[in-house]
Amino acid sequence: MKRLTGLIPMAVMLALFTAGTFYAQDHAASAKEAHAAKPDAPEIFCGHMKTGQLCPGNAQMFKMSAAQKEQYTQALNRYNKAVGEAQKQFLDDAKSKVGLSEAELALAQSWFAEGLNPEINKILAAKTKK
Repeated sequence: MKRLTGLIPMAVMLALFTAGTFYAQDHAASAKEAHAAKPDAPEIFCGHMKTGQLCPGNAQMFKMSAAQKEQYTQALNRYNKAVGEAQKQFLDDAKSKVGLSEAELALAQSWFAEGLNPEINKILAAKTKK
């Protein structure tokens, strides 16, 4: 009975994340169109990269010298590498230590799929307009 009690919240959480993932994937194309329609909105999180990774070209948003841009680019590259490594480590741990099933692991992998970053950019753009 205790095992069943622990599985119910996990099942609910997985269902919520699945719904969110499908929503984001279904609306990724419309997000790209919206982004293309508003060229003044900078692309912070790259649509062609994993979720949470920053675009290398977003340094142009800041007034920086060439040396500062170089330092910014290096910091950004370290960040993107760390995000990629953290995602990989999380998925490895979820499989080997937590023991997620293949279906559960596939769901967790979808959280880091390409196509979610444009949704994050839309949220950021809406917040900066206020």
